[in-house]
Amino acid sequence: MTQISLSRLLCLILIFVGCLSQSADAALTGDFADFRGLWVDRFDYRNLGVLGVQQIMADAASMGTTDVIFQVRGQGDAYYNSNFEPRAQALSGSWDPLQTAIDAAHANGMKLHAWINTMPLWNGTTPPSTSTTIPHPWYNTNPSYRIEDINGNLQPLQSGYVIANPINPQWQQHINNIADDIVSNYDVDGLQLDYTRYVGSIDFDALPHDAQSHAMFQAATGLDGADPANVGAYQQYIRDRITDLVGDLKTTVKNADPNAQLSAAVWRDPDIGANQYLQEYRTWLENDLLDIAMPMMYLHQSNNYLLQPNIQSVMSIPTNTLIAPGLGPYLHAVYGDSTDLVTQQLQALYGAGANGSTMYDWGHLFNGTAYSNQQVANIQSFIDSTIVTDPPPPGGVIVPLVDFEVDEGSFYASATYSGSNRNINSATADRDTSEFHDGIASQRITVDGDPGGWTLRHVSGIGDPANNVPIDAQGWIGFWLMTTDIGLTVQIGLDDPSSADRGFLKPVIADGQWHLYQWDLDDDSQWSGWVNGDGLITGPTFTLDSIFFYGAGNATFFLDDVAYNNNGSLTPPQLDGDLDGDGFVGIGDLNIVLANWNQTVTPGDLTSGDTTGDGFVGIDDLNQILGNWNVGTPPGKPDSATNIPEPGTAMLIALGVTAIMRRYPRADMFVPHKASN
Repeated sequence: MTQISLSRLLCLILIFVGCLSQSADAALTGDFADFRGLWVDRFDYRNLGVLGVQQIMADAASMGTTDVIFQVRGQGDAYYNSNFEPRAQALSGSWDPLQTAIDAAHANGMKLHAWINTMPLWNGTTPPSTSTTIPHPWYNTNPSYRIEDINGNLQPLQSGYVIANPINPQWQQHINNIADDIVSNYDVDGLQLDYTRYVGSIDFDALPHDAQSHAMFQAATGLDGADPANVGAYQQYIRDRITDLVGDLKTTVKNADPNAQLSAAVWRDPDIGANQYLQEYRTWLENDLLDIAMPMMYLHQSNNYLLQPNIQSVMSIPTNTLIAPGLGPYLHAVYGDSTDLVTQQLQALYGAGANGSTMYDWGHLFNGTAYSNQQVANIQSFIDSTIVTDPPPPGGVIVPLVDFEVDEGSFYASATYSGSNRNINSATADRDTSEFHDGIASQRITVDGDPGGWTLRHVSGIGDPANNVPIDAQGWIGFWLMTTDIGLTVQIGLDDPSSADRGFLKPVIADGQWHLYQWDLDDDSQWSGWVNGDGLITGPTFTLDSIFFYGAGNATFFLDDVAYNNNGSLTPPQLDGDLDGDGFVGIGDLNIVLANWNQTVTPGDLTSGDTTGDGFVGIDDLNQILGNWNVGTPPGKPDSATNIPEPGTAMLIALGVTAIMRRYPRADMFVPHKASN
């Protein structure tokens, strides 16, 4: 049966809508809160038994985890029923940890990814047992899996991992056999690769110098692997062979189970990974060899300044791979950092456009200490704040407080006016007509701040209630922001009227698009006390005091349309076909339909693309989008730009869809874009 993927369908539609210049690929990814990973290593559970693993899964679910990454191969041994490697010596009894974990994870509504270390052969100065039914790969001699140095010496046992020769074809086949064995025989949701890199020195003498490796290198490049002058080419050859292994594993996993996801823990910086560990995962991402990548950004307060450049380096790589970076809250405890650091790091990932996050690991987060308990609470709170829920219907009247159309309104004070600013070298706030959410202008705010973190209190009416408009204490208040600088967070401050309270902190999306940040005055959970405040907006009136911005280093962002609605949210009224709520029917709405194509959803759920209310996303929903194409005001354009479909464009769309449906008439021939799951 002929099939067409949604990415192909999207391309066909865009061919007929040739006037569109906006790329749709980025929209075919999940929301940040959709992937909440947690690593569980073999040391966490090996002595706990069945009940212990069940408790681990209950703990993971309590934190809001969606995907558990459960280690089942550490050093050429198996924590499952393997057909290729011996049962781990450290594992007592006859129970199957992997099957236990799968059952418990699924019972708690989570996915389970089997985690394997791909290169390690053994760890420690005592060799593995020889009294096993399946021989340990350490003892393989035909050819040896172990690395042979320039002097002909095999890598000896040591207090650390001894790894297999990563370019050895027999070893690569062995790892593929392991992958097929796990995915074919267990109901796993994915396979996670770790240590898929060179471990140890990459100096010339320490590289693989056995006869087979040299022969392979010479056949591929025409160069002599024994010549130190060729060390750079030899290192690149090893990088390429490791990349080949990842590609082969993707094929092996998909052949065993097309729905299983291949993921990998990779170095936090792609250049360091390539240069120091021969892990050229930039190429993996560019070629979509992974479904999910987890750069290990284990940073504490003293080196947290590296987080933003690291995540920017990864997110700049063109790929369809989901990016869910790993954070190391265990390190925060080791270095005595604030429990809030994990929240700051999550904010940076969210602001950079990451598709989720992964925590290392269960053993630390659930060790029962007050410190770890608070970290877990912080993680839960942040994730809750990023899960998008439908706001109430607008209702009432949206009242603009400051729109920057003529002047800067109540935000006329210098950005450095407030004594509450912290760690800021300089800052400006000026009316700007080059960017705007609506109308013709916004306010451009620039900050030169400490890389370790800063606070900007941008005051309204110089912080004096008398200089601000009294507002009834009910409804919603908010504003629109746009930036490309990651790691920013924001909250609003109100005078209520003799005390002050602040809205809960929101991460700022750094995608160069306008986004609404709003708070419900009637929802006490969205507010905290500030100056003599009790965390409640009690009224009867309040005034706008300020907007608080938090970040690190330099940042530029735009503020527009500070507004209030006494009877609903600030979301513009919904147009037919406007699924993303931006007041315009266009490519963003089309992407929502395509991302959920052929899926059964909650009837009337616009966020899933059900425009017709029948609980199914299909051709009827697509037709409604195309029937209202280009209706509304494009984000960032003045009201006068409101359009109706141009006959030429509408006809092209109609012809294009007709042609597609004639060629592919059945809805079940369409398959969802995997990266959106």
